[in-house]
This record gives sequence, structure tokens and C-alpha cells, in this order.
Amino acid sequence: MLTGIVVTNGIVLIDKIERNRKEGMPVNEAVLNGSLSRIRPILMTAAATVLTLLPLAFSHNADTVISQTLGIVVIGGMVTSTINSFIIIPIIYEWLHKKSSTNVSLNTKNIS
Repeated sequence: MLTGIVVTNGIVLIDKIERNRKEGMPVNEAVLNGSLSRIRPILMTAAATVLTLLPLAFSHNADTVISQTLGIVVIGGMVTSTINSFIIIPIIYEWLHKKSSTNVSLNTKNIS
């Protein structure tokens, strides 16, 4: 469940950044606008998941130790993955784009 939500959040973010790039925005602006426009949907998804799992995480029955642990782990995973979606994905995107544009310019110089 957690992996599916995190991957979907990443796809939504990268898709918006790519659409911004196709509209002619520079990389930095496309990443910033894409991230800002996707804050609400990603946070709403994470909040819905966390709020759904709070009763499970706070249950104190002896029979629910495994379920309580699972709830806590998934809540922690959602919080950290949501933060990573807004920090790590944009940084990696810009880094890969700069690296690929450097390789293209080096190849162009070698051809000339």
C-alpha cells in the first residue's frame, strides 16, 4: 500500500514537471511550479492515509500488537515519503537534467 501511494505521488509530480517543460519553462521554474501545484493533492493523499491509520496505531489491546505496529510503521512511512517527495524527487530531477544536458553539450562539441 505504502509503495503504491509513494510511486503514484512521484509519477504525479514528475508528470507535472514534464508538462511544464513541454510548455517551454526552464528546468528550475518547471520543478518549482510543478512541486507547488502538486502540494495539495499529495498532502491530501498522505493525510487521508495517516488519519485512516491513527485508530489502528493507537489501539491498546493485547490482540492488536502487530496491527498497532503496522499502523505506526505505515504512518511513519507516509510522513517520510511525503517529505521526500517534495525534497528528494525535485533534487534528483534537476541533477539528472543537468547531467544529461552536460552530456549532450559534450557530445555536440565532440561532433563539431
